[in-house]
Amino acid sequence: MKCPGCGTQIQFTDPSKSGYIPYSVYEKRLSNGDEILCQRCFRAKHYGKLEPVEVDDNFVEQVKKALSRVKTVLWVVDITDFEGSFDPDISQILRDHDKIMIVNKIDLIPKAVSLDEMRDWILKQMGSETPDEVHLISAVKGFGIRLLQESLEARGGNFLVVGATNVGKSSLVSKLCMSETTVTAFPGTTLGILKRRIQSSNSYLYDTPGIKTGRRIIDLLDPRCQKELTPTDHLSRKTFKPKKSSSVLFIGGLCHIVIEFEGKSPIFQVFAPSAVKFHETSQLKYKSFLRKHYGKLLTPPCESSQPPFESIEWQKVSFELQQGEELSIAGLGWISVRRGPFVVEICVPSGITVRKRAGLINPYRDKRRYEK
Repeated sequence: MKCPGCGTQIQFTDPSKSGYIPYSVYEKRLSNGDEILCQRCFRAKHYGKLEPVEVDDNFVEQVKKALSRVKTVLWVVDITDFEGSFDPDISQILRDHDKIMIVNKIDLIPKAVSLDEMRDWILKQMGSETPDEVHLISAVKGFGIRLLQESLEARGGNFLVVGATNVGKSSLVSKLCMSETTVTAFPGTTLGILKRRIQSSNSYLYDTPGIKTGRRIIDLLDPRCQKELTPTDHLSRKTFKPKKSSSVLFIGGLCHIVIEFEGKSPIFQVFAPSAVKFHETSQLKYKSFLRKHYGKLLTPPCESSQPPFESIEWQKVSFELQQGEELSIAGLGWISVRRGPFVVEICVPSGITVRKRAGLINPYRDKRRYEK
């Protein structure tokens, strides 16, 4: 027997695999004549929750089959975690398809940054990636939704929504669509998808599960801790001016940086979710401090969440940073340089994306604050 929601063979043994349903639940629904959905599709249909998936060959093939049956794909990214959500694997999957880039959470960026500046910065970050359209939105506050709706109405047809976990896909779909949902699978796939009709339209959105890229710190955390690390109304902004070279700054327990400089002390700001805890210390003390306070004083990770400290394989990368540049740590936040130059050695779990980039937050607007 196959699940009518996703097309996967029903099974009773492995909750971590598709098609699973507890046998007692299966028997009860069968005897009552109720629809028998697998556990994942049941949660999607009745709670509007699609369980995240990993990027693997099976997922790629299923998305490609789904893409062949829609006109356009909506690729949702998070401007507060651009490097983490503008993922090369997703880009490769969508390479040959018409796509609209939807940049969410712009309300979390400081108001001094204009929409034109955001758009120019985003286009530079995308490089050779050239979507048909770019829409700047706040799905939570509704900003930019009307213009996006008008664009979808003008295009017509159906749309597939794709994006990493925690980028706000569900909020976007809820804003665009009517309340009723169904779980479906395109022919030839076993990928659970939420089908919803766009308001005042005969077109549908097909919302795919969020993708765990494995390149973001948030991907290493359990769902509870991920929720705490997903900003909803603001980002914290902390300013640092190290007095001594070789000082260490913890940005949670899964990222720390050693700051090296000569001459004037550097000045930089760290933008991160409010749940991220910071701590400055010396190189002499930082190792013992990390082991003692990992997941407690130093969050993320949240206490009792994965990964265990002993299981982490660390990577170290050095960058020379100039005024106006930023250093992005995928799934955590970014460092914005207000006065430089200086060198940082950043230590994060192996595989996490760390990238130097042109500044989104322009340091010259408030230069006078840092001249003394």
